Amino acid sequence: MKKILIAVALVMLLCGACVTSRVKGDAALLLDRGTSFASRQDFDTAIAAYTEAIRLYRGFTAAYNQRGLAYTYRGDYDKAIKDYTKVIRLEPNPAGAYTSRGNAYINRGAYAKAVKDFTKVIKIYPNSTPAYYSRGNAYYAKGDYDKAINDYTKVISISPDYAAAYYNRGNAYYAKGDYDKAILDDTLVIKIIPDNAVAYASRGTAYYNKGNYDKAIEDFTKALELDPNNAIAKQNLENARNTRGY
Repeated sequence: MKKILIAVALVMLLCGACVTSRVKGDAALLLDRGTSFASRQDFDTAIAAYTEAIRLYRGFTAAYNQRGLAYTYRGDYDKAIKDYTKVIRLEPNPAGAYTSRGNAYINRGAYAKAVKDFTKVIKIYPNSTPAYYSRGNAYYAKGDYDKAINDYTKVISISPDYAAAYYNRGNAYYAKGDYDKAILDDTLVIKIIPDNAVAYASRGTAYYNKGNYDKAIEDFTKALELDPNNAIAKQNLENARNTRGY
């Protein structure tokens, strides 16, 4: 009798494992389906697929993460934050979820919370350029320009060709009224990406505020050569010409 009970118990365990395996397999298929729809910008259908995957397998962190990303693209930042928070609770090493949640907090305007999340990532990965860069963006949005500059500088020390870090650091210098350093950073962006119309327009604005209208006109003109639809460069070029007197 004892042997029969043991045999029955083993069968039940095996059946349970089979069911669990099948459920996880079905959830994985739904994850793939959602990702396919997300790649085609059909985020509503993608979210429905991820939600069904989560219904089948409550601990499916990949589905929470992907659904959070879809909510982010759709602009539903509060829902995205909830999904990333779920991943953080379930994952033993949730650095990616902290990064994603931090970016969602930036989009929500919750800059202090974003800074906390990126700082947690940096504690896990001390040389994470995305974390320093994103934290710099959060500091910049808060108006903490010196801290933003420090983070962008750290990014550059790790990745010297990180053009966006130079550009954003230049914006922080510009916000502080340090036009010379802003010009230097925009120039470095142009060295890395020679056809960057935005960098030319940005440098032109710094030159304009320094009173160097000829150089400003050169940069705005170059920006419009690269991007004729750059409305800011067009308006600033007109302003510079009027100020210069031609």
